[in-house]
Amino acid sequence: MRFSLFIIVALLAGSFVGCGEASRKDLLPRNTGSKGEIAVIAPDEVWNLSTGDTLSASLDQLMYGLPQDELLLKRIEIKESGFNDFFKTHRNILKVEVRTNARTAVQVRRDVYARQQLFIVIRVQSLDELPGVLKSRVKDIMTLFHQAEIDRLIDRNKDFGSEDLNKTIKEKTGLDLIIQDKFQVAVDEPSFLWLRLDQSKPLGGYQHTISQGFMIYQRPYTDTADFSDSSLLAWKSEVNKRFVEGPQNSYMSVSDRFVLPQSKLISFHEQTAKEIRGLWRMEGYFMGGPFYALAFYNPKNGMQYLLEGYAYAPQFDKAPLIREIEAIAKSVQPAG
Repeated sequence: MRFSLFIIVALLAGSFVGCGEASRKDLLPRNTGSKGEIAVIAPDEVWNLSTGDTLSASLDQLMYGLPQDELLLKRIEIKESGFNDFFKTHRNILKVEVRTNARTAVQVRRDVYARQQLFIVIRVQSLDELPGVLKSRVKDIMTLFHQAEIDRLIDRNKDFGSEDLNKTIKEKTGLDLIIQDKFQVAVDEPSFLWLRLDQSKPLGGYQHTISQGFMIYQRPYTDTADFSDSSLLAWKSEVNKRFVEGPQNSYMSVSDRFVLPQSKLISFHEQTAKEIRGLWRMEGYFMGGPFYALAFYNPKNGMQYLLEGYAYAPQFDKAPLIREIEAIAKSVQPAG
């Protein structure tokens, strides 16, 4: 069956934003649910058929660049008959609707039942259409949910991050950045800044270390060759060897033994930028983990920047930690 598939983006049913709309949003409750989680709502018959397996498998997308397989976003599955007020305020909702008299579509709405809520509806005329819609649109849908999590983290850092450290970063790098709370300066060099956050978390009766780092590299921009993967990774490796030291005279490097670094061109502040995901390791010491990097050019000062962060948490999931790093990087605003 042929169908017309389109995306409708609306803030709310009226699509008009004004004083009344802002007031209404202020009255909404906070969103609920765990970070990095989607509530998937579908008609009861979906979960009783193979269509439910297709839906679940489509949403099982992995975050690239981690040492073990981890889902980009976790989910809870709910029958439509059980979609009550308890679930309506969930931070991320994906709802499947079957309407024989409506056009097949993917509808994106925000702040429907709660603040900072992303509510996406997949509307089909019959369940036979659902696999085709998922095949063509699920990556876009998951990207929207992932970006919603990034946006919420940026807002959290605005509320709880260190204004003094943000000011220091701006003075030293020329970047407006919203850093996460409790980060501290580890290395301060003219063209390189390394920030660290070391915490401990209990598991199995013991305290285990979780370490996150965020690094800002800058260099004069020459030409487009500076954005090649080889140039960016060589730049990172050279600076890491000089300044990012580990135990027993070890130093950080890019690891390609199990996962190759993967790059992607993205649009960032109306320019083309590049993000890279992969693994790092300490040369000369058994230690490593995932990293996320964002490279862009600032035409206001003629400098190229590489914003990179990493996580070290052997006993815990790394996807939430790397998402926090990505939120810091994507909060950047090139200062004038």
